Amino acid sequence: MTIQAVSVADAVAAELRHRLLAGHYRGGEQLRDTELSAEFGVARPTVRAAVQMLVADGLLVRGRGRSAEVRSFTAEDAVDLYRLRRPIEETAVSLVIAERRGLDGVQSSVDAFTGMAEGVSWDVVADHDIAFHRAVLVAAGSPRLLRTFDEAGAELRLLIAQLRPAYASVSELAAEHASLLAVLRSGDTVRTQSAWTEHFDDAELFFLTLIQERAR
Repeated sequence: MTIQAVSVADAVAAELRHRLLAGHYRGGEQLRDTELSAEFGVARPTVRAAVQMLVADGLLVRGRGRSAEVRSFTAEDAVDLYRLRRPIEETAVSLVIAERRGLDGVQSSVDAFTGMAEGVSWDVVADHDIAFHRAVLVAAGSPRLLRTFDEAGAELRLLIAQLRPAYASVSELAAEHASLLAVLRSGDTVRTQSAWTEHFDDAELFFLTLIQERAR
C-alpha cells in the first residue's frame, strides 16, 4: 500500500500504531526498515522517522543500528505500569473531588461502555476501558497528568493487544466502571480512593496472571 502524505511519516506511524494496538504484531517481532519502506512505498528515512515516533511512545524498541522490535512485556513491566498509573489517577481523582470538577465527559464514556453489546471484540472493550480512565484525567484539568497517563496508556493498550484477554462479561466490566463513576460523584475522597485501589489491584493481578500463563 502507498500512503499519500500530509505528513508521510505521521501517516506511516499512525498505520503502524493501529496495527500494534490491534495485535497485528507479536511482542519481540522485528519491523525492518527495508520491508516497511517497500510496503508503504516511502523512503527509508521516512520509515525511520515514523518508527522513532513509536519508539518515543514506548510501543517499539530499537538498539543502535538494529531493526525496531515490537515491545514485549514481562510481569515486572506490568507491575511497573501500575506503579505509574496508581499515583497519577489517585491525584486526578483527588483533584476532581476537591475542585468539584464536571464529570460529563466521564459520564459519556460510561454511557458508551454500557451501551456495548456482549459480542463486541476484545480490542473495542479495551479502548472503552482506557477511554474511561482518560476521561477522569481530562476532568481533573491537569495537562501534565494527562500527558503522563497517555504515555502509560499507550503501553497498557499494547499490553492488552498482545495478551488478547478474554473478557468474561462486557456488561460486568462496564458496570464496574459505572460504579467507579458513582463513587467519584459521591465526593467522598476516602471511599473513592479505596474503590480505585481495589480496581487497580484486580487489574494488575489480571495482567500478571495472563503474563505468567503465557510464559509457561
